[in-house]
Amino acid sequence: MFNVTTVNLSPDTRTAIAGQEATALGDLSLEEFSALLERLREIDPVQNHEADPHLLVTSRAGKFIVRTGQGKLLLYDARDTTAPYAELTTGDIIAHLDRPSSLTDRLDPSADALAREAARTPSRGIAAAILIAGLLLNGYTLYSVFYTESVNEKPTVILLTEPAELSARLSDAVGTYATGSQPGDRVIVISVDGKIKFLEVGSRNSLSDSSDTFRIGRHDTKLCLATAENGVIDVLNIDTLIYYRDIYKRTSR
Repeated sequence: MFNVTTVNLSPDTRTAIAGQEATALGDLSLEEFSALLERLREIDPVQNHEADPHLLVTSRAGKFIVRTGQGKLLLYDARDTTAPYAELTTGDIIAHLDRPSSLTDRLDPSADALAREAARTPSRGIAAAILIAGLLLNGYTLYSVFYTESVNEKPTVILLTEPAELSARLSDAVGTYATGSQPGDRVIVISVDGKIKFLEVGSRNSLSDSSDTFRIGRHDTKLCLATAENGVIDVLNIDTLIYYRDIYKRTSR
């Protein structure tokens, strides 16, 4: 059984809602928990970014936090939230949570090998494991800080005002762009009426979307689309956009 509490999720667990009170679902069966994980994985990416919906799960393996991102499931150790997460499938998460807790039970898939090595050479094995974990954690923390600061920094955008240039740039930008065609890939659709859609290819080839508006401008001499709510999209060339460091290629006009 899996004892689950939802955070920032609607009562039907299909929508992310910032500030939603934690809801105790109680003990769920394997089938119920599996279905809940799939619903979490399909949360709209824009809602996910704004609300941070997640699950607090207690099982015989311990206490864990499950989040989602870009159609993936991310498992955290609730006892050590500073430790890196593990990106796992629904089946992997269930298998990990539905086993007895032990000293060698870790999110790292190489844990068994580390444990065997540590048993052969206890002092050196433990010291090496601690050193490696510390270096990885420090590196991850520094990366997270600098990445977050650089991504969240809002560039100064100078909007285009000359009608002829605006018309030409808009005509060039209109179309559909995507990071790929697999489940979890993102799609941007730019319309001639100044509207923009952010979509994600779902697990069943369906698309969930979020709409916004945009204006064309420049920052640091680069052409860009300044949206009302979702930040700035760089226009690298007529067929390529860059949004939050992801590259979107034109798929149609």
